[in-house]
Amino acid sequence: MSRPMLSLYTTMREFEALHERYDRTRGTSRTVTVEREALIHLLMDHARLVEALRQAGQVRIEDGD
Repeated sequence: MSRPMLSLYTTMREFEALHERYDRTRGTSRTVTVEREALIHLLMDHARLVEALRQAGQVRIEDGD
C-alpha cells in the first residue's frame, strides 16, 4: 500500500460536525461559533495543503489587500 501524500489533523467527525454547525446557522449571520480544536485542526490542515501545493508548484495565494 502506498503512503498518503498528505495526512490531515481534522477527523471526519470534526469535519461533519463543522458542516452541521454551519448548516444550523442563519444565512444572515456573520459569525459561526465552533470548537477551538476543530478550528486549529482546519488551520493546520490548510497550512499542510498549501505547503504541499507550493512544493509541487501548484499554488497561488492572494494577499487579500
